[in-house]
Amino acid sequence: MLAGCAWLGAAAAASASAAGAVDETYEGRNLIVYVPARLPDKGQRALVVVLHGGLGNAQRIESKRSESALNLDGIAEKYGFIVAYLNGTPVTRFLGADKLGWNAGGGCCGQSAANDIQDVRYITRAIGYLADEFGIDRRKIYGMGHSNGAMMTQRVMCETGIYAAAVAISGPLNLESANCAASRGKRVLAIHGADDANVPIAGGRGTKGISNAVYNSETRSRDEFTTAGTSYTLDVVPGADHALADVDDALQKAEGVSIQEKSARFFGLTSPAP
Repeated sequence: MLAGCAWLGAAAAASASAAGAVDETYEGRNLIVYVPARLPDKGQRALVVVLHGGLGNAQRIESKRSESALNLDGIAEKYGFIVAYLNGTPVTRFLGADKLGWNAGGGCCGQSAANDIQDVRYITRAIGYLADEFGIDRRKIYGMGHSNGAMMTQRVMCETGIYAAAVAISGPLNLESANCAASRGKRVLAIHGADDANVPIAGGRGTKGISNAVYNSETRSRDEFTTAGTSYTLDVVPGADHALADVDDALQKAEGVSIQEKSARFFGLTSPAP
């Protein structure tokens, strides 16, 4: 598949109509689009954009090899919405080209931040293209991510407002200074383990993990968004550390709901598929 600003001809038409996971390339990065068997008519469809954490990638989420609580394929089939798993860029110089990350701000994380990768631009352009190709209602575009992907999700919400709502798991808005005016009237749900030692809720450097970044607190994230007129809900999960599986297990024990289902409810996507 050719890289560039668009897929071409018959390949694009096939991607837009096929059900299941479609592996594509956009502007030099691989991405995966999951299309459920049943969908609303074009122009009425919803899209959820999923961002992996640091050292992760879209393929491992979609195949459930890591961060499997971000795999929304089953929920998408149940409720009839499209999911796009996007990829960042290599986050280290030594651990391999498949260990990816996002330039989420505040020095996070790794080579993605050091090289000032324009991830906000990439994500917004990719969303625009996907919206056109798959008949997405631009009022029904949502974002979610874990860790570095959560920080990136919050940055995209803050700087573009392209998401109607966003779910950020174990990662704050990490910009050194923020103007989130674009997110006015939008909604953010931040889910964070109470015992997170990688990205502490109170901010600062974590005592686990390989990143040396200094993280903002969830309180600062909430203040930045609410000052801009954005609804920001913080759900602190007791007994959970940073790992996504740990958060998901603790959330199910505390609230009786998975991350996938809780996110779909927050986005307002829980009507049965047509």
